[in-house]
Amino acid sequence: MSRISRKLGTAAAILATGIGSFVILKLSGPVQQPVESRERVWRVDTLIAQPRQLYPTLTLYGRVETPELLRAAAPADGRVAAVEVREGQRIEPGQLLLTMDPRDFVPLVQQAQADVDDLQAQLIREQLQHAANQDALAHERKLLELAESAVKRARDLRERKLGSDAAVDEAGENRQRQLLAVTTRQLAVDEHAARLRQYEARLERARAVLTQAQLDQERSAVTAMFTGFVAQVEVASGDQVKRADTLLTLYPSDALEVRAKLPAPYQQELLQALNAGKTLQAVAQTGATEIVLHLDRVSGEADPSGIDGLFRIQSGAELLRLGSMITLQLQRAAQAGVVAVPYTALYGNDRMYKLVDGRLQGLIVTALGDYTGAGDRSMLLVKSPQLNAGDQLVTTHLPNAVTGLRAEAVAENETAAAP
Repeated sequence: MSRISRKLGTAAAILATGIGSFVILKLSGPVQQPVESRERVWRVDTLIAQPRQLYPTLTLYGRVETPELLRAAAPADGRVAAVEVREGQRIEPGQLLLTMDPRDFVPLVQQAQADVDDLQAQLIREQLQHAANQDALAHERKLLELAESAVKRARDLRERKLGSDAAVDEAGENRQRQLLAVTTRQLAVDEHAARLRQYEARLERARAVLTQAQLDQERSAVTAMFTGFVAQVEVASGDQVKRADTLLTLYPSDALEVRAKLPAPYQQELLQALNAGKTLQAVAQTGATEIVLHLDRVSGEADPSGIDGLFRIQSGAELLRLGSMITLQLQRAAQAGVVAVPYTALYGNDRMYKLVDGRLQGLIVTALGDYTGAGDRSMLLVKSPQLNAGDQLVTTHLPNAVTGLRAEAVAENETAAAP
């Protein structure tokens, strides 16, 4: 038992020594300082708000078209002899564009002319025949008088017993025959006016056919009537075409216009300005050249998305072609008390932030449209009763932006809507 007691005493001494050493090391070690929590400061770009009167713009997407598209058609059945132009080629008034084979038109003109000549001859013949009928009618009436006198003489002789009934009957028969001849000749004379009108009507019809044939012959050579461009060439030399088949499609260069959809939210505003006689100007950029247009009218039909606006081109039409798609910037009526800001300043559709005492403060704004700033920079016009001159607007788009977030400006403040 004494040996076990000695072993337990030794173990207890070793354990006490270890605990004591641990306590000494713990107390003599370095003291860890508590971690200090610091709020993060977001660095943002800002600009100084300066409300003023500006003209918002509306971005529209339009297509070039023309109400004066000309389709040159074949005047009659025939063969294309030569095509003198190509698609997209510029044309001038009087320029020869296409010719058809004249052999398809000359016989038609000759035939129509022959019909006219024939009817003119028939008309002359009718005049001569009428004159002859009138002379013959006079002779026939004289013969009728003689026949009537013969009947009277035959009756007188019979009454005096110097003539027979057969002689009276023969004289009466001759009288009836001559009366029929007078009636027939009189009818020929009376029908002259009707026959004359008939011949004249047929002659007029023949002259109309001749005029049409001559017109078709003239139109077999297609020439330009204006300064413009060839939109399409539908045929080639040697093609056989039918009457009214399209040969060429042309359009004048000064009749181009642009059709663009006017969004429904702005429809009433634009229509009121148009009806008031205000000039709504728009511009489009083609390379380094600016195309100037103005809203001329609106289409007669609308749909839920808006109504089509038709823009007349004032300058730069020579740079456009039929069917081209262009982007327009339509200048709307001036708005007072608005501020131009970058698109990155807007959150959602109606929220922005300004920097107040080093923290973000939210404000509700109304977006009024686009605006082209200095250097053709695209900006957004906003307006709000919570927005005052001199406010420091945050233009950096923060993913976690909320009111009260700590922030500081990192660049020199710009002035909103600077010219």
